[in-house]
Amino acid sequence: MKRIIILLTGLVIGVAAMTYVYFSKLNNENDAKDLALQSATNNAALLFSFQNDKSFYQIIEGQSLIQQVLGAEKTTLLKQLKEIIISDNTLNSFIKDQEVYISVLPDSDKTLNFLITLQVQPDKSIKDFYSQIKSKSTVVANLKDVYSVKLNDSLSVFVGMDGQVLTASTSLKLIKDASIRLEENPFTEYIKENNLLNKNVLAHIYINFNQAPLLLKNIIAGNINGEISLFNKQNSYAALNYNFSKEKILFNGYTELKAEDNYLKIFENTPTQNISINNILPDNTANYVLYAFDDYKNWIKKLNIWQERKKEDLNAKKIIGNVKSNYRVDLNNIFPVYSKNQFIIFQLSTTEKLAAIALSDGEKVKQLLLDVSADYSEEIRLFKSSDILFSYYGEPFNKFGRPYYTIIDNNLVVANNASTIQSFLNNYRNNRLLIQNPAYQDALNQISSTSNVSYYIGTKNSSEIFRNNILLPYYKHLRADSGLKSFDTFYYQMSADKGKFITNLLLNKYLKPEIPDSLSNR
Repeated sequence: MKRIIILLTGLVIGVAAMTYVYFSKLNNENDAKDLALQSATNNAALLFSFQNDKSFYQIIEGQSLIQQVLGAEKTTLLKQLKEIIISDNTLNSFIKDQEVYISVLPDSDKTLNFLITLQVQPDKSIKDFYSQIKSKSTVVANLKDVYSVKLNDSLSVFVGMDGQVLTASTSLKLIKDASIRLEENPFTEYIKENNLLNKNVLAHIYINFNQAPLLLKNIIAGNINGEISLFNKQNSYAALNYNFSKEKILFNGYTELKAEDNYLKIFENTPTQNISINNILPDNTANYVLYAFDDYKNWIKKLNIWQERKKEDLNAKKIIGNVKSNYRVDLNNIFPVYSKNQFIIFQLSTTEKLAAIALSDGEKVKQLLLDVSADYSEEIRLFKSSDILFSYYGEPFNKFGRPYYTIIDNNLVVANNASTIQSFLNNYRNNRLLIQNPAYQDALNQISSTSNVSYYIGTKNSSEIFRNNILLPYYKHLRADSGLKSFDTFYYQMSADKGKFITNLLLNKYLKPEIPDSLSNR
């Protein structure tokens, strides 16, 4: 009996010891993973991640589109790093199958740069890793555990070593910044939560919209305003999975809004809608933001909550009350009754901005608005009071204070200049429409036909807008044949799903169908 008790006691102690060793090792491994992720996410707006596996490199080398997006300089850097480390079996054994993070970060002198972060395998020593590369590296003066590694005659990178974490960049500033880890980083926590669900995906991209202003300040000339001003106050994240294709760059996943006063929150739990209002857009449309909801009477309740949070509710009620008092028109009998389920804000290649609202009965609305507007021409009128549309549709209309408008085919179209409305009418009636563009049609075919919020940029029509708003190095990359010139469409589509938005991020290149010689010679 005593022998049995001794055996059982020994067995229990042995299991406990093995459990302790296992979880200690697991905790140490998780701590190292957390430290790597914290370094990678520090100040990052964009984070690209993948597993260091040879199959990944074989697949991605067939994706020339990625190389066009990165540009020649960054592509060369990544290829050189792969050659010197990944292709070296001894060096690669230290980081094989580990998660690789490539952060896109603002650097000095209005530039963007990469920070590459990864974890050395738990059973390997980072000191042993250094002993393998010391013949190719030199210690950086006055900095602990930072080395300069020569990739070729003209290219070197700095490598930081901290615990089990390696960081690499051509920028010494980014290596230093990576060592300053935040104890609480919401972006790190967001990635950890979402990465658990996507282990079999080739690659991921994570977006931290909170850090977007730091990134944009190094790209744009001037302040963050206009259409991109939303990035100044966007407390949200996205986790997207890469879908390999030789024809397009497509990521799918989720966007999650954290701030309750975010305007897009009012679309968050709304059924997706078939989109049709984009059919009226002129063929020289450069960009747009499209919003869709199920029923205006339900949606305006959410808008009213947003107005209260933004302390705009009293002002909206005052505007509606003044119109009723001054013109004896109750706007609550117009917009809540005749608004349909979508509206759109769009900009033309000429930089002019317009908006359109889908109506259920355009002719009825035209009659009801007569007393609150003034004639400009037979087809174009001007609102007499300011901020009417802002009161009924919110933030997207804050730049259309007292606009000119026309109503055509059950669409209320507004702009701040009458000539812009007239130009729109000319294009519409002559069927010069964006929907006729094969490149635009091709992009729409790559994504869902239903959504709630969509951001579109047509690169060709946006050329002059880019020229005036983007710093020269980035504009050159946009217009270079080896860069982004051949991409015609950027699309960010959001569809509500249980408190999040199913998201498609598309960078599309339209390839014209080849005409057989037998047909072209006829």
